[in-house]
Amino acid sequence: MTTARTASLLLLLAAAGCGRLARERPGAGVRRPPRPGLPADAAEALSARSQRLYAEAVQAQEDQRRLKVPTDWAVLERKWRAVLDAGEVAEARHNLGVALEAQGRVDEARAEYQKALAAKPGLRQAAVNLGVLLEKQGDLAGAQSIYAAVVRDFPEDARARERLAAMYRNAGQLDEAWRLAREALLRDPRSVGAYVVMARVSLQRGNLDVAQLILLRAQKLAPSEPELPFLAGEVLAKQGEVEAAAVQWRKALALDDGFLPARRALLDAAVKGRRWPVVAEHAQAMVRADPKSAPAWLALGVAKRHLDKPDEALAAYARAQEASGDALPEVHLARGVLFMRVKNECEPALEELRAYGRMVGPVAAADSPALKLQRECEQIVAENRRAQEAAKEMQRDAERKAAEAAARKAAAAAPAVAPAAAGAGAGAGKGEPAEPGTGAGGGAAPTSPPNPSR
Repeated sequence: MTTARTASLLLLLAAAGCGRLARERPGAGVRRPPRPGLPADAAEALSARSQRLYAEAVQAQEDQRRLKVPTDWAVLERKWRAVLDAGEVAEARHNLGVALEAQGRVDEARAEYQKALAAKPGLRQAAVNLGVLLEKQGDLAGAQSIYAAVVRDFPEDARARERLAAMYRNAGQLDEAWRLAREALLRDPRSVGAYVVMARVSLQRGNLDVAQLILLRAQKLAPSEPELPFLAGEVLAKQGEVEAAAVQWRKALALDDGFLPARRALLDAAVKGRRWPVVAEHAQAMVRADPKSAPAWLALGVAKRHLDKPDEALAAYARAQEASGDALPEVHLARGVLFMRVKNECEPALEELRAYGRMVGPVAAADSPALKLQRECEQIVAENRRAQEAAKEMQRDAERKAAEAAARKAAAAAPAVAPAAAGAGAGAGKGEPAEPGTGAGGGAAPTSPPNPSR
């Protein structure tokens, strides 16, 4: 960035310091309803009852904000519906849409924004909120069309410029993003989204000092916005100050425990440092917040494997595979490593490693450790088979030798049996008279058949 451009940025930031920043999160899509009071023309067209109900709804919102309690959007929904029951008010219709969107009832919110615009085409807050809603639903072309129309029809609007700037940055058009964010800040010095876009553009361009300057100003104006310390941590990480970056990421989580980018950054840092209990902690929090996050389940499984909990690791891998629709090849790699290194089961490990290779292709597989592990596992399987065959051959050899030894022993014992039997017969002949019809050996003597010729 040139010196002149840096100087103009400093002047812009100095001018921006005079405003008070809105507390809404940039890009969250939910706009707070307008501050108390209706436009004069709208107030004159309302009955006294409608004006009273409108004032009560605004007061309920302000009371919740003043008490610093979580907004009860269901209560506000009832308040704005009561206003609309008394008479059609475009601003009330818009505010009802805000309450519905905050409760996750996106389709109903979209319908209310559209009704508000139909009743009052000049209600740009409803148009911008409708654009943000489309953006969150993935209809980027529709959102961009709405933002461009607001910028054209309402030159003083900052919010549409802020959102367009974010879209241009996401598309890689950094110059356009910077220009629109700067225009948004000139129109509304409280625009957190504009600060965020400018900080991200500076970070992408490597202008880390400028990014720090922008974030310092923004954090003074919005100390409760978690995205700002998160980005400050990203800048510090780029500067090599990992511990200081982790402090900022933890600060973002302290502001909003559900701010997943900060938790993901802490998880990545813990993985690099091989701090597996910390990895398990953050991965567990991520899957609680989003049970369909396959990468978080995978990280949890890897942590469990290193913490000597292989069965829990396999369960986490199964959840990762299910959440991704079996589209995450790293699940097969991780499972193969577990079977090979922990359970010493190379055959199921080979199935997983081969599945990983099929999913990523031969080129990617060659660049990963999977191919080396697969070859090592194949060698182990082959050696095991050879060892099993050798063991079987040794067993057959031993059985053959045992049979031969038994046969030799039987053959050696056979000649000694006959003399012993003969000696027993002679002794019997001396001691007792022979029975008639017996031979000297004690056996039966054959008799001659009678001769019929005699």
